[in-house]
Amino acid sequence: MVSILPVDLCAQIAEDNKKQKTDKTLVSVPVAVSDREGRYISGLKKDDFTLYENGVKQKITFFETYDEPLNIALLLDTSGSTENSLEEIKNAAEEFIKLLNPEDKCLVATFDSAVNIRNSFTSDFKTLKNSLVKMSTATKDGTVMYRAIEQIAQESFNDVQGRKVIVLLSDGKDFGSSVTKNNLLSQLEESDILIYTIFYKTGAGFNKLVIDTTGTIKEGSESKKSKKVKPQKKKKEYTVFIPAATGTPSDREIELLEKNADIEAVDSLKEISETTAGKFYFSDTPKLNEIFKKVAAELRQQYRLGYRSADAANDAAVRNITVKVGRADVVVRARGKFRAKPL
Repeated sequence: MVSILPVDLCAQIAEDNKKQKTDKTLVSVPVAVSDREGRYISGLKKDDFTLYENGVKQKITFFETYDEPLNIALLLDTSGSTENSLEEIKNAAEEFIKLLNPEDKCLVATFDSAVNIRNSFTSDFKTLKNSLVKMSTATKDGTVMYRAIEQIAQESFNDVQGRKVIVLLSDGKDFGSSVTKNNLLSQLEESDILIYTIFYKTGAGFNKLVIDTTGTIKEGSESKKSKKVKPQKKKKEYTVFIPAATGTPSDREIELLEKNADIEAVDSLKEISETTAGKFYFSDTPKLNEIFKKVAAELRQQYRLGYRSADAANDAAVRNITVKVGRADVVVRARGKFRAKPL
């Protein structure tokens, strides 16, 4: 005897079977490939890449090169420390947006004691330029850099498809964010957003920090102000000694505090870039144009891979991603983790 199922039940079973076959999450993986000297390698094909999730080889179902349009969030620090450099920052940022392709979209945002979204993603140069023109240095204390990155990543990029990039210009010092650096890094390592960070030094100190080709922080030579001046003979006078207030730091202590703060800021920006497969740059204001040009050029050398993670739609577990390239002596930077469902 052949049992005949109701039409509604048959339709439901067919739909469930269809859902079971397609209930996989497409994972986007941005990848950058360079040689040992840091020169980007272009012209790679899908077959040059091998991708693993938790050690298991995955089928690459999506492959795109630098021809794919970019979605860039230009995130600029406008806290009080930028007061003497804001015009140079504006000019360099304008030159950067001039380098974008007509299909690329850009969002301009600033942060100080608050996060300010200047415009939504757009390809219109006049809109972007107007956003830069209206930028001003904050009068209130605060630099919520971590919060700004979190907001852009979670909210501004929420419904954006394709290649997603944040270009962050800051001295790297955070004051007042509602999110900690470690919490932010945990969020970023599971995202598909590349973050390029550009550090520029602020504050007055004799010590200059320089970055060598390996990214190691070094202490540069002292400024002219620190040169020893030959003491002049003084006439004998009566003097009154007034002791310094207890706990007041000396000039040398202030100098060391500033240097340590800069080192910590550099390390934070490097961590943010390395976590997202982006890149870190160290610059002073006169070189910002040059740095922005490098970033714009490198964004054209990225690849984006995609694979479907099975049974991940309702899984909150973190999955590790590994990307390999079938060539010798190459350096691969890629998204390292994925979580389908937030905790």
